Amino acid sequence: MLHLKNLAKTVVPPLKNSIQNEGVNILRITPAAVNVCCRTYASHEIPDRLKDIPTSANPRFFDMVEYFFHRACQVIEDKLVEDMKSRVTIEEKKKKVAGILKLMQPCDHIIEIQFPLRRDSGDYEMILGYRAQHSSHRTPTKGG
Repeated sequence: MLHLKNLAKTVVPPLKNSIQNEGVNILRITPAAVNVCCRTYASHEIPDRLKDIPTSANPRFFDMVEYFFHRACQVIEDKLVEDMKSRVTIEEKKKKVAGILKLMQPCDHIIEIQFPLRRDSGDYEMILGYRAQHSSHRTPTKGG
């Protein structure tokens, strides 16, 4: 008598092995895709003074932040142009996206705060703090 449980034990393992082998064969034949992206709208350039930041041994924090902003602009610019819903030409969309990115780059507000602090040892120390706010078009603002 043929049981469903026995049928599953006899048919499924060879089928599973053949599927795995086919997957391995396909991966051997097919070359790995290096760059799948085919959009070429992006024209954002990283400034020359920041190009060595990824390989630098000890870069300044501000330079790293600025480098990653420009790198993020390069990565996202194409998608922002494609996702824009307005019925304008690609050139106008590119100009609008570039304008928005330029608007986001500088800080809207910077505040510097200094206050004295008396340590347990009796020494006084001046504490210096900063707060920078970006993109104040929507509150609460982002910054640190």
